[in-house]
Amino acid sequence: MTVYTIFGIVALGAFILALIRFIVNRPPNILITFLQDFVGVFFIFSGFVKAVDPLGTSYKMHEYFEAFSVEGLRPMWEYIATFSTFFAIVMIAAELFVGLMLIIGWKPRFTVGIIWLLTLFFTFLTGFTYLSGYGITKPFILISGAAILLFAAVAFPEKQSRRINITFFAFGMAVILFLITKLTGHFFTSEFTESKMQVTDCGCFGDFIKLKPWETFYKDIILDLMILMLVLNVKFVRPVFGNMFRSGVAGFGALASLLFCLYNVYSNEPVIDFRPYKIGNDINDLRKEKKPEVRQIEWECHNKITGKWETLSYDDVTKKGMQVQCEKFDTNCRKDIILDPGIPAKITNLRIEDGDGNDITDTLLADPGYSCMVVVYNLNITHAEAFKQLNAIAAGMDKLGLKFYVVAVNNGKVDEFRHQYQTAYTFYNADETPLKTIIRSNPGLVLFKHGVVINKWHYRHLPTFGELNQEYFSKK
Repeated sequence: MTVYTIFGIVALGAFILALIRFIVNRPPNILITFLQDFVGVFFIFSGFVKAVDPLGTSYKMHEYFEAFSVEGLRPMWEYIATFSTFFAIVMIAAELFVGLMLIIGWKPRFTVGIIWLLTLFFTFLTGFTYLSGYGITKPFILISGAAILLFAAVAFPEKQSRRINITFFAFGMAVILFLITKLTGHFFTSEFTESKMQVTDCGCFGDFIKLKPWETFYKDIILDLMILMLVLNVKFVRPVFGNMFRSGVAGFGALASLLFCLYNVYSNEPVIDFRPYKIGNDINDLRKEKKPEVRQIEWECHNKITGKWETLSYDDVTKKGMQVQCEKFDTNCRKDIILDPGIPAKITNLRIEDGDGNDITDTLLADPGYSCMVVVYNLNITHAEAFKQLNAIAAGMDKLGLKFYVVAVNNGKVDEFRHQYQTAYTFYNADETPLKTIIRSNPGLVLFKHGVVINKWHYRHLPTFGELNQEYFSKK
């Protein structure tokens, strides 16, 4: 699925809703009615695919705060990063809430204003993600931030004429910023390089779909224009149903959105799993590259025969004739052109090491029988009481000759932890990022069979050994 597919599905849903409205009460402006439904459906969809896994959004926001700290005010951003989960839950719940409220027309000016502010916030994040590939400067960040704040002010005046005036002024500021960037290059320090981007993707749709940063940024620009039309024409945003019913739906929607997010953070694994480690997936297969990437390397070469700088591919440079003609190369102008992106492995960062630093990932996943992996991405904040039940499972599996082990981030206190909680099984080491992806629980239990994820359990819902034995181990 691509962003174009998402836009198409949302547009179809919005068209159906707008058609129903047109048949029932003939709204005064069908275009604004369509945009009202489109933006509402889009926010509900975007919020839902994140609400099933708010921790994933929390990790992404933490990544953003770390990137912001590089630009300055490190202590502040590091402190804010400790509230990443809180911000993620509030943001996702708000996204679901305002999407539903826009569709039913609850307090139109307030709802459209909140949606406008949220979208500008998303645009700032996605813009930072994409434009950091150009090596953006601090003046650019400050001036573009000021432009976004000016756009945000469009939602506040009650009179439409004042909103229009602010809009034109904000657009003028944005155009000036664009022209200065293009004509002087003052705000960008280099050509776009994907590896320079400080955040690889925005997480706008969680793990449901990973968009390229430029796709996400342009998507937000399109949404900005749609929502700006709603802001400027909010008087045409029409409610449906009675005022009391709308208020009831608003109250229920706010509570349901919040509780749904909280459930998927603190009570259980995500109700829908979009990650590559979901139940039924073969991890061995997902770690394999299906088709290699094809790249063409180019350099700037000074041709001593013609006296001109020429762009040559790697194949051209390695030819004897070109080697003779090329007087010198500008290695700073090397370009890697992707001719075929290939089909890369979906899992590329899973590396499990033993105590000596040896990679044993393939060995563990090649076990033909059942095996249990306990995932601990942070020993300092893990729910250690869960290890009492995990110890019982480990003892039962040991009697059956089945492997039971822990994969944790080694914080230097593994031996102390093992002694304190009497863990007689092996602890292996891995990076925090894949462990957070495998399971949204600390600790969490994963049941494998020959590299296939058979089941996963949050620490609040761990099975007993008897249940595991009856359901899995005792069956042929």
